[in-house]
Amino acid sequence: MRRRIHLHQGDLTDFRGDAIVNAANNRLILGSGVAGAIRRKGGPAIQEECDAIGRIEVGEAAITGAGKLPCRRVIHAAAMGDEPVSEDTLRAATRNSLLRAEENGCRTLAFPAIGTGVGGYSVRRCAEVMLAEVSAYLKKARGVVEEVHFFLFAQRDHEVFAEVLAELRA
Repeated sequence: MRRRIHLHQGDLTDFRGDAIVNAANNRLILGSGVAGAIRRKGGPAIQEECDAIGRIEVGEAAITGAGKLPCRRVIHAAAMGDEPVSEDTLRAATRNSLLRAEENGCRTLAFPAIGTGVGGYSVRRCAEVMLAEVSAYLKKARGVVEEVHFFLFAQRDHEVFAEVLAELRA
């Protein structure tokens, strides 16, 4: 089985796979940005499940149902909250999102550029950290995750991720 990374320009909440990843805060409050889009399109059930989970540590990830979204699950990757997004928290949140996906039988998973909106993290550095983490995971994984998609809303963000992915593959 060949494990793959795919890049898309578009809306993460339209992904029709097993799970999407929310760029979450560690209080799991679906406020603005990606989380706000998930709340609006997925309905109140997702926030209700987040409330039941409560606070998680920065760098951790939690999983809920997807409400009215076309995917089955939402993985809430807390790369920030009580502390700002950093390389370490982004790396841990990415890794823990992959682990939650695997634990819950998700074969297909879609990420946004975590921390680059509200968190203000560099898109290029985000691409370097996330793509390296996902690539390493897919190379050694023997689990169920087969395809990881990145949805980049802005064209320039998509171009940056494409450049970094090409560098990783070279």
